Amino acid sequence: MLTLYIARHGQTEWNIDKRMQGWENSDLTPLGLANAEALGKKLKGIQFQAAYVSTSGRAVDSARAMLQNRSIPFIKDDLFREISLGSWEGKTYDDIQQHDRGRFEAYFKAPEQYISDGGESFAEFEVRVRQALGHIVHNHQEGSVLLVTHSVFILMLLNIVKNRPINEIWNSSYVHDTALAVVTISEKGDMTILKEGDGDHRIKQADVTW
Repeated sequence: MLTLYIARHGQTEWNIDKRMQGWENSDLTPLGLANAEALGKKLKGIQFQAAYVSTSGRAVDSARAMLQNRSIPFIKDDLFREISLGSWEGKTYDDIQQHDRGRFEAYFKAPEQYISDGGESFAEFEVRVRQALGHIVHNHQEGSVLLVTHSVFILMLLNIVKNRPINEIWNSSYVHDTALAVVTISEKGDMTILKEGDGDHRIKQADVTW
């Protein structure tokens, strides 16, 4: 039995600004780093065989904060990056709503019909997430593995585990920064969600030293 621990990266500067990130990157905030460290403490008793990490800086920095000085394989791969948002990346939600309302509404309300301007469709993204999951399962049939990635990636992965169509992707627990999901995968390929949207480790803004 493989147990996959799936964590979102910590809060970033663009999260605060409500900017779309996608394949672009912004730095972790002090709170984002602190929450990543807090999740690491929560998972300190788990003996991970490896960590699979998106190549985006915010995910890499979060994973390092979670793992501290553990000596395990640290595997960065573009397969684990967030959905590519093309021309939207770096723009605020308000700006996109104002200038690209139809596409914005499709993204959240009819994702199966969403057509990206220079990025990935949800169908293309689903193929990549399936490949990413298959890559991990191929390399690990048992034990525990950490995956540090992004919110929409996690939602798509859970949607796949739930065997649901693309238009159901948003119907899962909200993925806060450093939220944790846990999925078990049997040798026969049966997948079970043990936990999703877990943020009990997250600390309040006032508790962070700036």
